[in-house]
Amino acid sequence: MKKVKIGIIGCGKIASCAHVPGLKAIKNVEITGLFDVKKENAERMKKDNLLDAKIFKSAEELLGSGIDGVVIGTPNSTHCPLTLQALEKGVNVLVEKPMAVNLAEADKMIVLAGKKKLYLQVNQSLRFNNIYGKMKQLIDKKTIGDIIHIRCLRASSGSPDKGWSPGAKWFIQKSFGGGIVMDIAVHMADMMGWYAGDIKSVYAVNKIRGKDSEVTDNVNAIVDFENGATGCLELSWTFPAGAGYLEIYGTEGIIRQGFNPSGDIEIAAKSKKFRKIKAGKVKNSYECFILGILGKPQTNPVEVGRKALAICSAIIESGEKKKPIALKVK
Repeated sequence: MKKVKIGIIGCGKIASCAHVPGLKAIKNVEITGLFDVKKENAERMKKDNLLDAKIFKSAEELLGSGIDGVVIGTPNSTHCPLTLQALEKGVNVLVEKPMAVNLAEADKMIVLAGKKKLYLQVNQSLRFNNIYGKMKQLIDKKTIGDIIHIRCLRASSGSPDKGWSPGAKWFIQKSFGGGIVMDIAVHMADMMGWYAGDIKSVYAVNKIRGKDSEVTDNVNAIVDFENGATGCLELSWTFPAGAGYLEIYGTEGIIRQGFNPSGDIEIAAKSKKFRKIKAGKVKNSYECFILGILGKPQTNPVEVGRKALAICSAIIESGEKKKPIALKVK
């Protein structure tokens, strides 16, 4: 089978931890080109991962090198312009979440991908995660009946520039579209909607508590679903210690997951003890991207990314206006 040639724009932490390992694990994929505004990042990635890839001087050169697809893992504000540039060059795109910083940008990307008949996928990676995929299967099978309420807590003792990706200040800078909403709510609010259905409105209280942060780093949001279910989303980058939980309450039971290393899912019927369920196996984001390039799409990735962005936009707007905001995308 012919190798699918992939380029990577943005050779930072997410590319090192996820993009490169994910792509290298696929037999018919070859990473042929790298570009980062800091050349040393690309050089380090090539060396550390033993890649037979060329380091390009610009994104334009990489996109014109004959690649079939590109993975864009750069700061949020650059997602739209780089995606448009790639699509104009005839290159399929896997872009990191959020797909853009607003819905107008997202729509430009979607329209151009359709016009060029190219595959555009947003890396809403938790939708391709074994644990969350298994929870979705349990919910769809009505294992706990109809969902009544979802509670999601994700917190850490520092923003990503201090912990996960030291020095990456764009995570807390307004000009780059940073902040906990675009970084974490884009995953977890999307997850809540994936499980419980369309969101009717959100009401959020957003705070900036980090001393050097320009953007929201704490969120408390109440979610009202179209089907009558409710949700509570709690996010923080300033807790004294990390914390995480996802609880889904149904008419017939509870599913919960505590982000523990084993990945166990706990489930209980009414008034019964919890039992553990192991996660199953689903195709990851990179496998689905390659299948999409080959004309065998597995998901509806553009719509998923746009809806996640719409939820984030509503959370931000609600915090600014201090009132519930109706979701504009179903």
